[in-house]
Amino acid sequence: MIKVAIVDDHRLFRQGLSVILASKESVEVVGKYESAIELLKALPDLEVDLILLDIDMSEMDGITAAPEIFKIKPTVKVVILSMHLSSHKIQDAVAAKVHGYLLKTSSDEEVVAAIEQVMSGKDYFSKEAHEQLVESFRARDEGQEVELTPREIEILKLVCEEMNSQEIAEKLFISVHTAETHRRNLLSKTGCRNSVGLVRFAMDRGYC
Repeated sequence: MIKVAIVDDHRLFRQGLSVILASKESVEVVGKYESAIELLKALPDLEVDLILLDIDMSEMDGITAAPEIFKIKPTVKVVILSMHLSSHKIQDAVAAKVHGYLLKTSSDEEVVAAIEQVMSGKDYFSKEAHEQLVESFRARDEGQEVELTPREIEILKLVCEEMNSQEIAEKLFISVHTAETHRRNLLSKTGCRNSVGLVRFAMDRGYC
């Protein structure tokens, strides 16, 4: 049995998905949580193989929560649930090293197929998410200009100075969470995988 936990701040969706999965022979729902914070508190003592994680939650979004989940349980699988077919959100999910991306409109069969495929060691991105991701990279390869906000440019310059998120937050008088969000947005927009890539991007365009 694959032990699955569901994290979603909409009670009806959370309960409905739980009922659907409970009817499947290969899946056991071991926890339902209304926030990532609640999950993280329970996670050290939770026997779970895979977490279905909502991407949009008020206290902590799924992309921010994923690295925290992996710190507690490095081998657990995480599949993002989303209402959005946004290339930026999908790229953020890839950067967060989750194992899958499902739309909340996915069929029961696709959800179970995704769980089983991820547990077999393969990533699972819905057809729509995969196509959106391909299109975003194709547009970038065709020379689409990357547009950064003034704040993103400011943070990019601080990344060039080898500042981490904590140092950037202190420098700009913003929260660490906000600094990390800006950094993720930069990674998503530029297609870079890490800070080294961001520095190269900045140098190529004269930001540092």
